[in-house]
Amino acid sequence: MNTNDITPTKGRLKQALDNAVTNRALPQITRQIETTVDEEKIRTGRVLKFYHYLDKALVELDNTDETVLCKILHRFGGELIDLYTPSADSIEYCDDLHEPCIIPRCSLNCLIVNIHDSDSDEFLLLGFYQSEELVELNPAAPGNFKIVSIGGTNQFWIKFGADGLDLRLPNTATTNVGDMDKNMEEVDYADSTNVYTKQEVYNKTEVYTKEEVDELISKAIAEALGDE
Repeated sequence: MNTNDITPTKGRLKQALDNAVTNRALPQITRQIETTVDEEKIRTGRVLKFYHYLDKALVELDNTDETVLCKILHRFGGELIDLYTPSADSIEYCDDLHEPCIIPRCSLNCLIVNIHDSDSDEFLLLGFYQSEELVELNPAAPGNFKIVSIGGTNQFWIKFGADGLDLRLPNTATTNVGDMDKNMEEVDYADSTNVYTKQEVYNKTEVYTKEEVDELISKAIAEALGDE
């Protein structure tokens, strides 16, 4: 029987509309909404590479092999910015970004979110979280802020707040006063295809042995004492 021979009635039209909406349109719309919402959720991952000169990190998403490049979120901005560089298991050269990168020694579990940036498809690293309970580590006292450096045999910290300032350091504290270090210049990196010889890296013609340096130092001290 040809469908053109069927007389349309309100009941038949309602049934056809219900089938079209319920069985076809709604499932597709629901899947699209779920996919969109899932993409916008905060996701967890682990830092694979930390680009300390770019202030970015390559993160592997949990329960997937997907990796994304993330900007780092800071607590402060403008003239005051907080910077963090993790301890390195190794420092390598990334052929993809042509930048040095740190392979973190410890597992850095992080939270990331997709951001709508027309200039790039990078994500945003919101911060880090501890996947396991902290043991043998005293938290900050009420009304205090604490930054802890956890090593294999010791801990060092800065505590500040209602209880005053408390520093535990590996060495005597040092301070520097003055203008920005003039040696803080932009660093140019060689690409991975270039290999430099010793002469290209250090091309000075005058080279002294340790014995010659010691002799020159002793001579300079003697001359200075003689002037006195």
